[in-house]
Amino acid sequence: MGSEDDLRLLRAFEPVKRFTQGEYFFPVSAERYVAQAGLWGFEAGESAIEQVAPGGLTLAGLAEAGGAGQGLRLSLSGIGHSRRHLGTAHIPLRERPSHLPRASRLASVGLTARFIDTANKVSLLFRGSVPGGSAARSWLLQRDHLQPDRPTYYGRVLRDDPWIVCQYWYFYSFNNWRSAFGGVNEHEADWEQVTVYLDGSEPGPDGLPAPRWVVFSAHDETGDDLRRRWDDPDLSLVGGRHPVVYVGAGSHSGAYLPGDYLITVRPLRLRGLVGALRWSGRLFAPWANEGEHGLGIPYVDYARGDGRAIGPGQPEAWNPVVIDEDTPWVRDFRGLWGRDTRDRLGGERGPAGPRYERDGTPRQSWADPVGWAGLAKVAPNARAERALIERRTRDNNDRLTALDAEIVTVRGQLAQAAAGLPVASPEVRALLPEERRLLALRMERTRLADEQARTATAEAVAQPPHAHLRHRRLPMQPAVGPRARILSWWAVISTPLILYALGAAISPLATGGVDIAAIWLLGLLCVEGLVRGKLLAVLLRLLLTAAALALLVVLWFEGRYVLAFGFFAAAAAVLLVNVREAWRR
Repeated sequence: MGSEDDLRLLRAFEPVKRFTQGEYFFPVSAERYVAQAGLWGFEAGESAIEQVAPGGLTLAGLAEAGGAGQGLRLSLSGIGHSRRHLGTAHIPLRERPSHLPRASRLASVGLTARFIDTANKVSLLFRGSVPGGSAARSWLLQRDHLQPDRPTYYGRVLRDDPWIVCQYWYFYSFNNWRSAFGGVNEHEADWEQVTVYLDGSEPGPDGLPAPRWVVFSAHDETGDDLRRRWDDPDLSLVGGRHPVVYVGAGSHSGAYLPGDYLITVRPLRLRGLVGALRWSGRLFAPWANEGEHGLGIPYVDYARGDGRAIGPGQPEAWNPVVIDEDTPWVRDFRGLWGRDTRDRLGGERGPAGPRYERDGTPRQSWADPVGWAGLAKVAPNARAERALIERRTRDNNDRLTALDAEIVTVRGQLAQAAAGLPVASPEVRALLPEERRLLALRMERTRLADEQARTATAEAVAQPPHAHLRHRRLPMQPAVGPRARILSWWAVISTPLILYALGAAISPLATGGVDIAAIWLLGLLCVEGLVRGKLLAVLLRLLLTAAALALLVVLWFEGRYVLAFGFFAAAAAVLLVNVREAWRR
């Protein structure tokens, strides 16, 4: 297939992107970005060295500019690696996007998650992070050089029988999630994607391959949870063929339904700490497991779809560029797109390109998009599924025939080997492995026979659209009215109050520090339970905790008496059981 056929398929199913009012950055030309960017490398001393000045690069010559050793220590940057003048950049007031009204994201999560969020903010002082003014400088770059009014995507078509995969890659010059929308991080440059899966074995009524599934870029979904079926009620379509993506403000993630999404980020290097905090939260906080958000760094993704719309049937159309495995800049450049801050947690570093992860290994979504979305185990249509059922039935029948023959052979060999020998002889005992083998063969035969009984009348039954989902990502329902205001203000002051209580506990000037801290913490937990409507549950857990502590104190100081009582009780129980059995006899 040629690029013209690929372009025809990409055009037929290209997505509609609906942005949130107040968005700063939109999909632009990677070629124009590279033409304005410089190329930077890191030496052993971790200092950035300019290798190619801005204006000296082209997309076609990008990999060659990096040299033979290009890759993991290179980064493109349209704003440079100097902190000078970045803080002075500003967006003119008359050109700033409209303000996005929003509620406090911390009002929707518990105390533990708020502490984690505070720790993340403090960590930015010690991690590599993009300097102030970066977003403004990138916005000016976008306005003056990147033609945001001519939105671009980079389309790739992969044929992995029976699937035809259409990938749409979008390049943004900046992700200002943290500074503009209260997100967790931000970084220069951003690559996002939408992937449409077509049935290559069964054309639709219009002669094109029938669309079956779609995947949007998401921060907290993997495997089966990534994808939605083409007839999913959560999925909006324009003209029946163009999926609608609701784009997160600043983050540029994709949502199937418009709204505000409360999500938690769990950095890989902090998963052990987050797991321990989650366990303690379940024990002491009755609100810890509310919703589906888990515990981590909380943020809200605003994907309202009330802003600019791009795509078929919209005021603006896409400018498509076809890429493939052999496109030189995709295949050969392994550096980062955007400033490399050397952030150890990764959230403030620019991303790698469509084909690679930051460590230079291929992205699974590029190398194996079918397996990445959990579709390797899914038949593309009912006819193909029925054919697979019939094939499995034939294979099982063949295996059952072979098992029957092998069982007869092994059983005969065992009987022959043990004939005429004492049961306890070493020769008979040595047959134990063969007896276990015979048992395994019979167990496998029983399992296959049960499976054959189930599939003998099996049909390709249509499953509900959400049957494959473990977690269905839905917009949150934020609190409204006075309760919303109380939650918001409580989220603002509760964390400082707890830190103050802990400081009072250890201060050499405080009297009764531990008692004060205990009273503060108990009071804060009660207020937290009150504002979340869980006061009685909090009081019950506090009483249970106090009882457990009292029991531990008794065990510590009066351990001998408690242990003796335990033995006395056990003796009485054993006596009753033995007498009961003797009486029955």
